[in-house]
Amino acid sequence: MDLVAFADAVMDRLLAVGLQSLMLAALVWALCRYLPRLDARTRAWLWWLVATQMVVGLVWHAPVALPLLPAESVTVPVATITAASLPATMATASATTALDLSAPVMQESRFDLGVLLLAAWLAGIAVMLANTLRHAWRLRGQIERARPCRDRRARAVYHTLVRRLDVAAAPVLLVSDEIDSPMLARPWRPVLMLPAANIAGMGDDDLHMVLHHELAHLQRRDLWWAWMPALAQHLFFFHPVAHLAAREYGFAREVACDAVVLADEHHAAHDYGRLLVKLGVSPASAPALAGASPTFRILKRRLMMLQSTDSPLREGALVLIIGIMALAVIPYRVTARTAPVVPPVVAPAATPTPAPVADPVIAPTPTAAPQPVLVAAATDMPAPPAPPAPPKVAVPAPPAPPPAPKVTPPSPPPPPALRMSGTMSIGNSRNGDAYVLIDGDDVTMAGHSDDIRTAQRLQQGNAPVIWVRKNGKQYVVRDAATVQQMKAAHAPVQALGEQQGKLGEQQGALGERQGELGSKQGELGEKMSEIATGQAAAALRGDATRDAANDRRMKALQDEQEALARQQEVLARQQEPLARQQEALARKQMAATDKMHRDVDRLLGEAIRSGKAQQL
Repeated sequence: MDLVAFADAVMDRLLAVGLQSLMLAALVWALCRYLPRLDARTRAWLWWLVATQMVVGLVWHAPVALPLLPAESVTVPVATITAASLPATMATASATTALDLSAPVMQESRFDLGVLLLAAWLAGIAVMLANTLRHAWRLRGQIERARPCRDRRARAVYHTLVRRLDVAAAPVLLVSDEIDSPMLARPWRPVLMLPAANIAGMGDDDLHMVLHHELAHLQRRDLWWAWMPALAQHLFFFHPVAHLAAREYGFAREVACDAVVLADEHHAAHDYGRLLVKLGVSPASAPALAGASPTFRILKRRLMMLQSTDSPLREGALVLIIGIMALAVIPYRVTARTAPVVPPVVAPAATPTPAPVADPVIAPTPTAAPQPVLVAAATDMPAPPAPPAPPKVAVPAPPAPPPAPKVTPPSPPPPPALRMSGTMSIGNSRNGDAYVLIDGDDVTMAGHSDDIRTAQRLQQGNAPVIWVRKNGKQYVVRDAATVQQMKAAHAPVQALGEQQGKLGEQQGALGERQGELGSKQGELGEKMSEIATGQAAAALRGDATRDAANDRRMKALQDEQEALARQQEVLARQQEPLARQQEALARKQMAATDKMHRDVDRLLGEAIRSGKAQQL
């Protein structure tokens, strides 16, 4: 993928995920605000899902399409263009077969701005990552400089808690002079560090509550789950929702561990509150840490949460809330409903039949061959009954004119054949500039059809040639390297066009099947209408008897209609992924066409400056 196209895709995903995260964060905030009985464990999961939505939405390859917008009519054009059938004058190529080679300066600037935004985004991630690595290095040094805990009282309380809580792999208990509050560090081979200055001033109950709080983090695997909000902060460092989700998740997990400690019958809320005030504030600068409150505001909120005595919500309500939030995490995009695609049918135009008159002798005149036109596929409906014939009135025939002499006008000379049977790529010229590349039977051009004939006159035998009109001057290029570079510049666009054509064939095949089903549905509807008309006529005549055979026929026709409707629905669902693929190819086509414009302009400019292009 081209760098410009990649930058455009990344910026689009960042914008879409940012908007969806705003709505999801607002929903979570409303739940936490207006459901005071929502426990801290559920709050932590909800904010974790907000961060997860941002990460998943960015790396998700194809967001889920929500067909909420009204359907638009879709027609798959089918056309065949041969070089021999090109008219003498051609305006701009049609939207279904031409490649738009006019790239406005505004579009190029937008793509250039996308590359700059991509570079700024990557630079911001690099700064965030460097800051995280710096704190991780600092934490590693603190762990290496910490020493094993020798305090017998603290070790006794710790081992008692480990046995009572049934902790399978208890972390190593260390003492550090560089920290102010207890903390659990490192998700792999975790360690529990206590501040050396505060151990002597803690009673047995304080040590019990502190160690229990940190072991609760271990049992909840908070150090592992914290990486998702941290990753969202790094990828969306510019988005306030990412920082809000990380902060609220950290607060909710601390409150959840506080609730685990208070659930122990030996501890009271006011004792635990005094302990939190004593520990104070200690910012945790890395996601692999779980310790004291990072700010005074968070400490105040934790103290207020200790006063909550409401019972939590029921498990069913919690499952419902988390289920709804999990569905909201899936990235989506609102699209239009897919309408049935009916391919046009090529049919010869019917020649109008003149009204019957007397048989005058008229000299035949040459008539042009009927031209193929596009008509919509019609449902085969039986012809209505013929109206009664009008009374015959004898009309005297007019006198026949004298026979005209049979004169055959000379046929016009045929246009010179282009004698090309290969592929042709047609595009629009811009600012009067044009070019034609002829290589064997392949023609690639941007301009008028007459420009092909001009390039043919300059061709020497079967050798490739490039004719160029730039700034009102004409040039010819015969350099083989330049010809190959020009063909290479057009190759990606032509390859994408072939892929779009194949998808169009699949959509056309499905459209034909849908058309056949529609014809059958029309026939069934006519039969049902005939039965209903007969029953209505019988009711008007006062015939109260009901024909059981007609009822059975009506029921059978209704069953067939329902079966056909289900088949139509299946075909419509098969059309949806093809339409999404066409949309993706169209975006790639736009990026490839923009790159082709730049490459062609560069190649032709270099050929003119270097003298490979000879002025005519």
